[in-house]
Amino acid sequence: MRELDEVLYQYLRSHSQDLTEEWLSRRATKAGSPYSSDASPELVRKLREQNGQFNEKITKVFIEDEDVFKKDIAPWTQAVSEDRANSNVPLYYVLEQFGVFKSVILNFVEKFAHEANRSVEIDDVFRWTKKLNVAFDQVIDLFSKHYYEVNNKIISEKEKIISELSAPVIPVTKGTGVLPLIGEIDLDRATAIMESVLNQSASMRISRIVIDMSGVPTVDSAVACQLSKMFKGLNLIGIRVTLSGIRPEVAQAATSLGINFNNAQYETDLAAALEKINW
Repeated sequence: MRELDEVLYQYLRSHSQDLTEEWLSRRATKAGSPYSSDASPELVRKLREQNGQFNEKITKVFIEDEDVFKKDIAPWTQAVSEDRANSNVPLYYVLEQFGVFKSVILNFVEKFAHEANRSVEIDDVFRWTKKLNVAFDQVIDLFSKHYYEVNNKIISEKEKIISELSAPVIPVTKGTGVLPLIGEIDLDRATAIMESVLNQSASMRISRIVIDMSGVPTVDSAVACQLSKMFKGLNLIGIRVTLSGIRPEVAQAATSLGINFNNAQYETDLAAALEKINW
């Protein structure tokens, strides 16, 4: 049995390029997909190279123990899933191609069984098919998990950039910056604003910041607490805070909740705050 498995493995290895070309020939034209039949020559070269590496790994399922196989193929799934996630390729495109390539390998296993004549029994074919199905399930599991991790990281980084853009500290004079806050502020955004503003203020080496809240319609207790922490944090790194444009309803809500902004000075609007610092 082991000897026949080795013969099958060597047969598939000797047809590695044929496996890849057969897989590539099955591509359909699909706009936006890297697996489209009209993909650029450069992209096709990359697909051919990655598939060749996959051939080398996946065919070892016929001669390796399951744990050894899984450990051996993990680096490929990590590298390619990261590439697909960074290229913004939808996961379902990739999973579809795993199915296509599995059928290609099964066809070559069938060819091997016919060419080997009586030395291959039906039980051998069933056993190989089962091994291959298990192997592809493991590959898809490893690939999907790493793709999810990489994609989440990409989304988090983009959200961080968006948060920073939604709370820009604008330098107006040497040592002075303005932070215009606009729109609804929930707890998540308030937390992101606090982190972003502290980092921006420190990197800009400002000593005074004017935070204009005229564009903020309301805040709840959790958000008010977070803003209060931000003012304290700015004070701790030596930055004086001036709060301008706070709406009466916002001030009233904060007062009724027992929250104060003692770490900040107050001005009626941004113009008054800038005039106060001789801008």
